[in-house]
Amino acid sequence: MLNTPHITDFPRTGSPEEQLRFLLRYAILAPSSHNSQPWLWQIEGDEVTLRADFKRAMPNLDPNHRELIMSCGAALQHLCLAIRAFGYAALVHTLPDRSQPDLLARVRLSAPRPATANDELLFRFITKRHTHRGHFEDKPLPCELLNALQQQCEFEGAALHFAQTSEDRDSIVGLVERGDLIQNRDPGSRRDIADWIAPTENRPDGIPASALGLGDLMGHIAPLAQRYLDRGEVIAARDKKIASNAPVLAVLSTSEDTPQGWLAAGQALGRLLLRARAEGVWASFFSQPIQVNEPWFQLRHMTGVHHFPQLVFRLGYADPVAATPRRSVDEVTTVVPIGEPIEA
Repeated sequence: MLNTPHITDFPRTGSPEEQLRFLLRYAILAPSSHNSQPWLWQIEGDEVTLRADFKRAMPNLDPNHRELIMSCGAALQHLCLAIRAFGYAALVHTLPDRSQPDLLARVRLSAPRPATANDELLFRFITKRHTHRGHFEDKPLPCELLNALQQQCEFEGAALHFAQTSEDRDSIVGLVERGDLIQNRDPGSRRDIADWIAPTENRPDGIPASALGLGDLMGHIAPLAQRYLDRGEVIAARDKKIASNAPVLAVLSTSEDTPQGWLAAGQALGRLLLRARAEGVWASFFSQPIQVNEPWFQLRHMTGVHHFPQLVFRLGYADPVAATPRRSVDEVTTVVPIGEPIEA
């Protein structure tokens, strides 16, 4: 069950450890690939360390951990935003030790600093942002909002491309469809997806079957069907329809295809989704064109050879949806007594 934090509970006079533990309640609400929540946190005094949990990787769909690190980048953005919103500076050092590939960032809770208007705006929607896998209204998004979303991405060193023409839209829709067909022919890829379908609401991670529009019986059957059957044509037809009807199709990209670039993409994603929710706009994602080489190269041709596509998604207005489950802060956090070495 999702335990949503409330701003009045912030331990203003508490220790840095108590404050960081509270602030992590906002970090764990970040989006992650298949709701895998692949982050681990270590608190030591006024500093918290973010590590990637490679045990939650998808070995076939994400062999280089690109999406996993992006997910951690979104959680890092949520944490830093929460720190600033409560009136402190966040001192961030990303990838501080390249000999430890799981060590993604160190964040220090620093001196008091007034929050900006943008920080306050984005922070208010951390608890209201959820992935929306349902129907979007046939209603255009204002150009002012699209420009604002691009600016949020640029702030984190990423770029946001919109499918401006019918040709671009058709191309992206075709790449989504092609990616589905290729992935579902591969047993390993099907297994990766099946591992993160949660048949019941009691599981604290994964995509609940209810979020996929499945009832109790089909929710229990879905992981088995995904694992053992090639349903590529059915899934491709469904995703093609969803993508075709999207008011906005977008591609998030970075100038480098490295862990630093992936971390930046995740931070940009966290920002833009919150800005979108501030205007009543929802999002959901299409990973297929990025996870499969053939569509990815075609997508890179569309966005420009100096950009590396990291995520395809849709934006639009829709009725509210429920949040997906989250692991608790206690499940993903350890506290290191001051003076002891942080675990490598």
